[in-house]
Parts: sequence; structure tokens; C-alpha cells
Amino acid sequence: MPVRGKSSTPGRIDERGDQMSVLTRIVQRRPADLLMAAEALLLLSFFRASLALMPVRRIIRAVTHGKASPGATPEDAIAQPALSTALRIRWAIEAIIRHSPAEFVCFPQTLAGYTMLRWRGVSSAMVYGVARSPEGKLIAHTWLMLGDRTVLGGEGAGAFSEVERWN
Repeated sequence: MPVRGKSSTPGRIDERGDQMSVLTRIVQRRPADLLMAAEALLLLSFFRASLALMPVRRIIRAVTHGKASPGATPEDAIAQPALSTALRIRWAIEAIIRHSPAEFVCFPQTLAGYTMLRWRGVSSAMVYGVARSPEGKLIAHTWLMLGDRTVLGGEGAGAFSEVERWN
């Protein structure tokens, strides 16, 4: 039986403690991380709304400036600062998704990550793929690549056949 304010599972906190835990973790973050998380929240919200209101091709063209990409840069060609930046951006986007009451599916995540990397001068690629569900329905997924490394949307990306890639 869990004790009030104590976790019944290691690493897990009840509702009352969860709010304090989140607040404590926020206060302990560097200001740059908090700003990056705020940027992620704004971009995720913007792209979620944009995808509901505008054609996807128009959004992609605006974000990528119309550049399609045939392939990926080898991972050994990726500089360590670029990889470090990509991992911090992934943290910011995933932190917002974990704590947001709104749902942000793969496409706004990919668009937000791509935009954040681009603003920091890091080249990446957005990938659009399709697969069939167990019921035979066509399903789509997007993910973000830095060279041949998946930065966002990697869960299950291997099950999808790449249809298009944008730099």
C-alpha cells in the first residue's frame, strides 16, 4: 500500500508529488534549456495549427524552401556540436510532449525539430514514409534525420518505406 506522497513504484510519483517533481526539475534546468523548451512549445503549437489549416505541401515548401533531398549525410560526417544541438532539441520537444495536455503527433514534432535545427545552422532532413497497418490500412509517419541518425520519430520508423525526404 503506497504511503501518501510516496511512490509505490521506484521512479514514479503520485499526483501530488508529480507537480512538485516537475516544478523542481524546471527550476533546476539551465535558462537556455527553458528557452529551448518554450521555443519547442511555440513551434509545436504553430505547426499543429498549420497542419489543420493549410495543405501539407505548402507548409513543407515554406519550411524547407522547396529543397528535396535524395539521401543522407554519413553519420561520421556529422560534427559533434551539431549532434549535441540535435539531442538538446530532441529533449526540448519530448519534454513538452510529455507534459502537454495537447497531443502532438509525429508531423508537428518533425517540423518543429527541423525548424529549430535550421535556425541554429544545422542541416537535417525530414523523412515521410508509409506502411500498412495490420488491418491493411495505409498509415504514414514522419521522422527527423541528422545524417543517417534518427533524431525524432525513430520509434517504428524502420517499419515505414520512405516516400519523400526534404532538406
